[in-house]
Amino acid sequence: MVNYYQAKINSLRNIEANTQSTSTAAWMTAGFQAATADQTRRSAAAQEEQLALQQKMAQQTRNHQFAMWRQTPDGIAYLQWRERGIHLAQSIRNRDSDWRQGWARVIGRAQAEIPQDEVQRFVNHPARVRQVRLKVMSVLGFVVAGLAGIGLLFNLLMGNIAASIDAGGALTYDDCLELLKDPSTIMTPGNCEAIKPDDPVGASMVWFVILFVIAVGLVILRTVKRHAARTDPTVPNEAQARIGRWGFDPLAVFPGYVGFAWYARQKDDEYADRLMWLALNGPERLPMQSELIRLEMPLATQPHESHPVEVNEVLSRFHQERS
Repeated sequence: MVNYYQAKINSLRNIEANTQSTSTAAWMTAGFQAATADQTRRSAAAQEEQLALQQKMAQQTRNHQFAMWRQTPDGIAYLQWRERGIHLAQSIRNRDSDWRQGWARVIGRAQAEIPQDEVQRFVNHPARVRQVRLKVMSVLGFVVAGLAGIGLLFNLLMGNIAASIDAGGALTYDDCLELLKDPSTIMTPGNCEAIKPDDPVGASMVWFVILFVIAVGLVILRTVKRHAARTDPTVPNEAQARIGRWGFDPLAVFPGYVGFAWYARQKDDEYADRLMWLALNGPERLPMQSELIRLEMPLATQPHESHPVEVNEVLSRFHQERS
């Protein structure tokens, strides 16, 4: 008996030891995870501080280099060039804006001269080609016809079940009609009509056929209308006539459209962008005097009788500003 109680005591001690060991392990695991997370945050913060410090030191170095360089002949020439370069780039971009506004006036005048029915045909043409409404209606038609087909199958199934039940010996409508042919029968036509079954299958079949035919008809109608819109020469011919009259289609232009650039030389197209780039990046690149872009307002195209009036007015003003 003593051995039994001693074994019990040893067992309880083992359980307590295991419990304490498990609790200690869990506490140590949680502490380790917390320490790891804290260390990760500290490492990330240290990396961010290191990166910020490197960037600040690099910026200070660049500032120091620029401060020393600006006292050299190249730096002095650049600082003088930069102010004039920024002003010239802004003036060129102002001209670009005036040029777009001039073309906007041209487009507005041209659009006002186009007959309203011609404008309406142009606006409605994409919708005529797509025929979205008929497409949606045809899809809905097939969906409804499909639901009617499911109803038809259900009624056929229920009809077969009802027929199998009637085959158990009950008098059917067809049997009643056969009995009426016998002169000695006591059945009357009213008795037969009283047991005449409904015909849900026939009604479902009619609705399914009607809805399916309508859906197919909508598909055919959409195909015909799309073909008619694509082959109708009215809209393309009117577009060609507008291009022949104004040199562009006033109804098809995108926002900010210009017929041509106001620069007489094509290479001047990105001149303002190059000026601004060098003005903004010069303190880092420290350019030599030979790298500075020549500052000169681009030459404007000459007015021409073939140009719209509004365009010639803008070009004339550009030439007057240059002189």
